[in-house]
Amino acid sequence: MKKTLTILCIAGLFAFTVSETQAQDTRFGIKGGLSFYKVAGDFSIDLMGSSLSETFDTGTKMGFHGGIFMEKPLNQFFSIQPEVNFMQKGSRESDDFGDDIDSFFGAFEDDGVTMSYIDVPLLLKLNIPLGDNLTPFLSAGGYLGYLLGAEVKFEGSTEDISNDVKDISYGLLFGAGVNFGFIFLEARYDHGMSNLFENDLFTSGEFNNNFNGDFGIDVNIKNRGISLAVGFIF
Repeated sequence: MKKTLTILCIAGLFAFTVSETQAQDTRFGIKGGLSFYKVAGDFSIDLMGSSLSETFDTGTKMGFHGGIFMEKPLNQFFSIQPEVNFMQKGSRESDDFGDDIDSFFGAFEDDGVTMSYIDVPLLLKLNIPLGDNLTPFLSAGGYLGYLLGAEVKFEGSTEDISNDVKDISYGLLFGAGVNFGFIFLEARYDHGMSNLFENDLFTSGEFNNNFNGDFGIDVNIKNRGISLAVGFIF
C-alpha cells in the first residue's frame, strides 16, 4: 500500500507540473539508454574495544534506463526540466575493498546486485544554440528515487533483498549533451547521497549476540553511476 501511494504521489506531482506549465514553447520528450553503476562507501567497526575503518568501491554493473521529461524554457539559454525515469542501478564483485575488510558486496557473483528505481529529477539546463539545429547543453540538479525492487545473485541463486534496502533515495545529477533538432544525445553522472541500508541490518541478529552486544558498525553505502541516453523531443 505504501509503495502504491508513493508512486501515485510521484505521478500526480509530474502531472501537476505539466498542467501548470503548458505553453507553446514547452517541449516534451522520451529517452532511454544504458547505465553503468557501482556502490561506494565506508565502514567503521568497533569490536570488543578495537576499531577499524575502511573505504571501498565495487565493480561496475551495466543496466538500462528510460523515461519521459518536460522542458520549460525560462529564456533563450536556460530551461527547467522535470523527469520521471526508470533506472537500474547496482554493483558487481570487485577486489578493491582494501586488505582488512571484506565488503558486504564482496562475495557476490558477476551478476551482483540489481536495484530498480523510479527516479524523479528536477534539472536546470543551460542551452547553447549554435545554429543549424545544433544545441549543446549542460544540466545540473537533484532527484528523489523510489525503490521498486532489489535482488542479489549469490552462489548460483537469486535472493530478493528489497526489505533490506531503503525505499527512498536521493542525490545530485550532472549532465552534458547535444541536441540535433528533435534528437539528442546525453551523458550524466549520478552522485547518490543517501545511505542504501539501515545500519541495524549489520548489527542485529546472532552475530552481535555472540559478542554480548559489544559490537558496533557504521556503514555508509551509496549509489554512483554514469548513464548514456538517446532521446526524442516533441
